[in-house]
Amino acid sequence: VVGPLARRFAADGQRLYLVGGVVRDVLLGRIGDHPDFDLTTDAPPDRIRRLIEGVADAVWLQGEKFGTIGARLGAHTFEITTHRAEAYLSDSRKPVVSFSTRLEDDLLRRDFTVNAMAFDVVDETLHDPLGGQADLDARLLRTPLAPEESFSDDPLRTLRAARFLAGYELTAAPGLLEAAGSVAERLRIVSAERIRDELWRLFALPDPGVGFAFLDEARLLPLLLPEVSDRSVEQRAEAFRRSVAAEPVPEVRLAALLLEMPAPELDGRLRALRLSGEQRTKVLGLVSAVGRVRERTDDGWSDEAVRRLAASAGDQLAATVALATAAGVATGILQTRLGALRADGELDDLGPALGGAEVIDLLGLEPGPDVGEALAWLADLRFGEGRLDPDEEGRRLVAWWEGR
Repeated sequence: VVGPLARRFAADGQRLYLVGGVVRDVLLGRIGDHPDFDLTTDAPPDRIRRLIEGVADAVWLQGEKFGTIGARLGAHTFEITTHRAEAYLSDSRKPVVSFSTRLEDDLLRRDFTVNAMAFDVVDETLHDPLGGQADLDARLLRTPLAPEESFSDDPLRTLRAARFLAGYELTAAPGLLEAAGSVAERLRIVSAERIRDELWRLFALPDPGVGFAFLDEARLLPLLLPEVSDRSVEQRAEAFRRSVAAEPVPEVRLAALLLEMPAPELDGRLRALRLSGEQRTKVLGLVSAVGRVRERTDDGWSDEAVRRLAASAGDQLAATVALATAAGVATGILQTRLGALRADGELDDLGPALGGAEVIDLLGLEPGPDVGEALAWLADLRFGEGRLDPDEEGRRLVAWWEGR
């Protein structure tokens, strides 16, 4: 895929290398069907643009001032970046970029040695001056520079460390944990959006437990999720345990960590993390639904209570029950009743058989609050007695309306 493009660069006297995660994953045998192709080159941005224009199907120039040109060739997308060295100023959220013509300079400024390997597609040479392949073999996570310097250059790397330790079953090199803790305050210069995205990648792992432990021991949690860090050691361990046990969906994993938070404070934290409205709704709804399960003893689940839970939880019903179970709530009877009602088709549609138009016709009403009151009564009837046919529901509605 990259070969023709690399040969085009070589014919112009430039070198083009695959770099970073794709090289790492090939060495680990973990390459997917649609890998991210990150490339680095000694060509300056204007020459990159000239070399790919007319060849690429699409070109993106938003990152050009940082040395990155995006391109699409067929079904594959690429990011091509001029060799660079970058660092953050003490109070800046933007990296200070300087370009280089030396591949070694670029590799030295990458986050970890396992990501600091480059492959020359033209001559099929692996460039690994920092020992990344040996660290992969030893399952070691190490920074190219002293960890304090590497983490200070980009404090978000402390969160990436948590993700790589958990996702690749690596061991932190000596001093890595302490270095992450020493620059924790510098996370304040990183945008909330970048922090959210990195947390989301950690939450999506099959088992993020090692990453949670790293964030906790490095004292990074107070800057990320202070509501979790303020708990006792035992309470934090319990929050981590149930989050690991939860479905590997970021919103579910986050809800598992924050189950004890009241809704207003929880919404504030989610907004601080820059979650979208849809994401906030999902986390808030899940925490609320799990709270309802926790409030009820397992032998207190009537069919009506189960219907009401199913209606309020919506498409998060399964996640609600699973998370409540992970939180130590007895849910055996609840799950049995859910299974029985589902088998009878009772959970397929929890709304009443009659809609607003039918209510208006039956009761001779004008659109307004009375219609809403009647529909609310029908909803209660549906939860209490289950599915009724429209004629029976209509008779019951008329009798209630006339006798109220």
